[in-house]
Amino acid sequence: MAADERRVANGAGSEEYDAEDLVPDNWFIRLVHCIAWLLTVALSVLSIAFIGYQLYALYVPYCVAKLLGDKTYRFPEYFYRVWGNDATDLTSEHWGYLGACAAVTFLSVRYVVPQHPFAGSAEPHAKAE
Repeated sequence: MAADERRVANGAGSEEYDAEDLVPDNWFIRLVHCIAWLLTVALSVLSIAFIGYQLYALYVPYCVAKLLGDKTYRFPEYFYRVWGNDATDLTSEHWGYLGACAAVTFLSVRYVVPQHPFAGSAEPHAKAE
């Protein structure tokens, strides 16, 4: 028997909700939401800073050197410690890391950060069945 049919059979109209549907969020859920939101904001800001640094130190100078045909261009020293001395180009792996980080950061800033936990709930939400 569907939920609406049960309510009608019990004498309740379709406008009424079960008591459990109107329970407000308790303090523990709000605390967890607040901590998760603060971590998301902090990691998003760090991610934006790291993307900016990598563009400044690695990607833009590399692209400029490739466009100008500069054969003397060398990557920053940290690049050679990770990828070895024989690295000469940025591969699809490097561009993929940048793209994945930028995509996740965009989604975080666009969809998660605006849903901050400091806004009061205007009305209780009904449980979807």
